[in-house]
Amino acid sequence: MDKYDVLQRIPLFEYKGDEYLETKEYNFRNFNQYLQEGCTVWQCVNATFYYALEDDMNANGMEKFVAMICGMLFQIEHNDVEPDLAYGTNWDIKDFETGNYDDLFTETDLKLLKADIKIVKDYLSKHPELLED
Repeated sequence: MDKYDVLQRIPLFEYKGDEYLETKEYNFRNFNQYLQEGCTVWQCVNATFYYALEDDMNANGMEKFVAMICGMLFQIEHNDVEPDLAYGTNWDIKDFETGNYDDLFTETDLKLLKADIKIVKDYLSKHPELLED
């Protein structure tokens, strides 16, 4: 990993309440809105990333990391996981698990995030073909 591949120490946007849950709900609202408009599961996630979250995705901070986790959860939920998203999310999870970012989350948010990471990792362990080049 070089400095451009690692997550940046940019915390979640500060909501009044649970930052992780608010961010997750925001992402899923966007995904589901695009789904209702007739987009494919892949299009829902990519449209959210590139229209609703473009600046956050480019900053490569915790908003982007949480968006990647949410995108994976949404695609897992719909049994339609895109290999590029799986690969990128797995890469970010490995970086996150260094512990260099834990202090950017409250204890509660960190527990919720790690529970969702476990879901993603468990899914990827059952579908290793998603991580092949």
